Amino acid sequence: MLPFLAPSGAAQTVIAFALPAMALLALIVAPTFRRTAAPPAAPISIPQRIIAIAPNSAEVICELGACDRIVGVSKFCIYPPELLDRPKVGGFSDPDLERIAALRPDLLVMRGKNDSLQRLCETLRVPIYTDETDTLPGIEKCLQDLGARLGLAQQADRRIREFRARLDSIRAKNASKPKPRVLLTVSRQPDRLANILTTGRGTFLDQAIEVAGGVNVFGDLDMTYPQVSPEAILAQRPEVILELMPEFEVTSEARERLFRQWRELAAIPAVAHERIHIIADENCLIPSPRYVEVVEHFARLLHPEGDDGR
Repeated sequence: MLPFLAPSGAAQTVIAFALPAMALLALIVAPTFRRTAAPPAAPISIPQRIIAIAPNSAEVICELGACDRIVGVSKFCIYPPELLDRPKVGGFSDPDLERIAALRPDLLVMRGKNDSLQRLCETLRVPIYTDETDTLPGIEKCLQDLGARLGLAQQADRRIREFRARLDSIRAKNASKPKPRVLLTVSRQPDRLANILTTGRGTFLDQAIEVAGGVNVFGDLDMTYPQVSPEAILAQRPEVILELMPEFEVTSEARERLFRQWRELAAIPAVAHERIHIIADENCLIPSPRYVEVVEHFARLLHPEGDDGR
């Protein structure tokens, strides 16, 4: 058994308090509760006033061409730019119920299960769509479901085909290449190698590593986002380390500081060969249709030799 720093329950709890990236708090913790939610009722009419508490669902709605129907967004919503001035209604764990009611929504989109939101929507008779984009196929399902609800099924089908084609192209391009062993971190202490959260089996991050042509060193674990120790990482001997830090300020000094921390594990091939990559993309932890861009970035880092086979 790997020497984890905390059992699975504690590891999930740590996410809520240790993450430097607030997007992860909203986007990854919520799915640990969503499986108990009842399926949404079928809408009576096509929604025209939507509140999107899930930032990734807000992106989906805009991808479908219905950005103008969104009247309120999560405080974590960062994309597309036209949503930045929409009324903010809090987050998944602290929704502003009064503001939500005042915006008179006819559809609320969220991740997970929040009892106060459920009660408010029951009172207002507002249907809820529960976004399940915690896998790559889940992103396609969200496009399909919201496309059907919004009367935009054709747009959804086209976007799904494009998303799937790009993923298939990445997978095919790297299928015959050696698959490096990859450690992906979603959070850790910024000043030392501690409270390291990675991804287990079946998440969109685990699937992204596979599509990009790598092997997740902790992909045999059933916990979605386990906390692991430096000793566990040392035992797994990753060949590439991908650190997802959407709030990281990229400077040469900051990079050197992080790399210096990893040198404590100099026996790891990724450290010995200086294959440690900091990914500061704003959407690197948001499972939306544009996540294919992050997967493409992963693939370039895992296979820097390019098409010429060097």
